[in-house]
Amino acid sequence: MRVAVGLICCSIAAQSAFAQAPIRITGTGSGTGSIRLVADAFMRVHPELRVEVLPTIGSSGAIKALIAGKIEIALSNHEPDETEQAAARLSTIEYARTPFVIAVHKDVGVAALTSPQLAALYAPGAAFATGLRARPVLRLKDATDTEILRSISPAVAQAFDAASKSKGMLNAATDSTAADMMQSSPGVFGASTLAIIASEGRPLAALVLDGRVPSVDNLANGSYPYFKHLFAVVNDDSAAPVVQFVAFLRSADARAILRAHGNLPR
Repeated sequence: MRVAVGLICCSIAAQSAFAQAPIRITGTGSGTGSIRLVADAFMRVHPELRVEVLPTIGSSGAIKALIAGKIEIALSNHEPDETEQAAARLSTIEYARTPFVIAVHKDVGVAALTSPQLAALYAPGAAFATGLRARPVLRLKDATDTEILRSISPAVAQAFDAASKSKGMLNAATDSTAADMMQSSPGVFGASTLAIIASEGRPLAALVLDGRVPSVDNLANGSYPYFKHLFAVVNDDSAAPVVQFVAFLRSADARAILRAHGNLPR
């Protein structure tokens, strides 16, 4: 009898530990704010489970953390590359897309730019129409943001490339760092997403570009062409709670939360 009671106690303890182990999530700053809201809704439906959305470490950093077993879900704006796929058996789900935007602090008082105006802002000593000095935030050359930014026009690509060779420029490794820089100074501008602005309540303006309004509806109907993919990357052998959370991302409740905060659910 004592042995049986002991086995039962061990089983209960093991189940309790399993139930309380958190689902750890991090990745691109464009995804974490919205996913935090989705996680809150998920935990209301599954109060026995815990989800921890950790500080952002970027897409590549999150995939590395997933492979190392430090998190359960990586949020990424790109799919794992061949090296990452070779290191672990991973599954990737595109759960949303978010408008890629040019952002600046609301206090600047600028609401729209044309492509030529945007290109001009990357020149040394450039200023907004309000007279405020413009300071661009640059991203790495191989970053998704850089690729999309350069696709806006040949003039923008040329201006960005010239700025990247200048000394003393502001550089950001992640979406969150770039948004922090824009938020801290009214003259700083750069690439961002509607999701990070809307989900985190940042005091940034997503600028109308060449007459195209960056909105979820316009992304859906094709009139706004610039966007970033948002993927949830997990291990193939993920535990049941992780599978439940990924499934919840497809639910009507999660899709409504995503759409209300700058995302077009997939």
